[in-house]
Amino acid sequence: MSRLLPVLLALFSFTGCTLIDQRTFAPSPEAKAQTPPPLPAVAIDPRTPLVTIDYTAPSPDYAELLHYAVRAAEARDVDVQYDVISVLKDPAEASDGQEHAIGVMRAIMRDRVPASRIHLGLRTDPVLAASQVRVYVR
Repeated sequence: MSRLLPVLLALFSFTGCTLIDQRTFAPSPEAKAQTPPPLPAVAIDPRTPLVTIDYTAPSPDYAELLHYAVRAAEARDVDVQYDVISVLKDPAEASDGQEHAIGVMRAIMRDRVPASRIHLGLRTDPVLAASQVRVYVR
């Protein structure tokens, strides 16, 4: 009986084990390649712009609106920073977008805002109908 006890214990300890075979390493057939879900639309800037100037017309009149918006922003915080971002439909319009952003920057500077607090940027968004300049505050 003393020799039988270790053999029985060994047999009972291996009852929960399974033999190693192909099912151990490949339990199911390979999964078929799946196409990834479409990426969500990426917002250009999640902030709400202080002013959006739409260039559907060649020379929009934005000076008065921009003046009041800048004065209101300056009244809230005298050290406010401005991001002037030109958003283009087509990257080929980069030089026009740059000129539009510089024009808006100069209009802000006419309200006695130093150039060091105005930051220019350029982005593209193919879903736009026309180019825009968006002014954000930080």
